[in-house]
Formats: sequence, C-alpha cells, structure tokens
Amino acid sequence: MPELEKPYEIYEWSDGETKEFTIERWEMGQLEIHPRDGHPVKTIDVLRVHVPIEEKPVFPHYWDLTSSRLTAQLRSILDVHRGARRRVKITAIGRAPRTHFSVTWVPEKLR
Repeated sequence: MPELEKPYEIYEWSDGETKEFTIERWEMGQLEIHPRDGHPVKTIDVLRVHVPIEEKPVFPHYWDLTSSRLTAQLRSILDVHRGARRRVKITAIGRAPRTHFSVTWVPEKLR
C-alpha cells in the first residue's frame, strides 16, 4: 500500500461526536504515526476521504481516517459503490483507542 502524500489531516473523534460529510472520492494508504503515549513509531493504514470544499473550506479538503474499525465499515460499502459520491453520517461511541462507530448512509435529497 502506498504512503499517503502530505499534509495529513487526521480526524480525531470525541466520544458521542457525530460528523456528516460527502465522500467525493477516497483512497487507501499508509502513514507513520508517533503515538502520544510513548509507544514506538508505527506505520498504519489510513482511509483518506475527499470532501467538497463547501463542507471543509480549509485546505486540505480531505480527512484521514485512522481507526481500523471505522475504515473497515466504510471500505465494505465504498468498495461496492466505487466512483459514486456518497454522503455519510458517523457517530463515535467511546474513547480512543477503543472507539466504535455507527455509520449511516444519508440518502440524496430528491431534486
């Protein structure tokens, strides 16, 4: 798996936080992290989700999602809908490193 290009934009979840955004495209990659708890540096898999500038006006216009639980949930759905723009609602349950996630697809509004 390739190393993701910098800059990194790791989304850090709070317990009970809900975030809704549109995934325009996505990519898997790796990055090297330096854990705050003093553990050694390690390489982790990351799901980078690109979002519209209207939803994240500050550069870079993507989020790097590092939770293996969250990325597994999203990947199982994104793989099926590759290339399609999708809106998701994610709620964090618990605190890192044991956070679980509720992932809901938000249907597009009829126009």
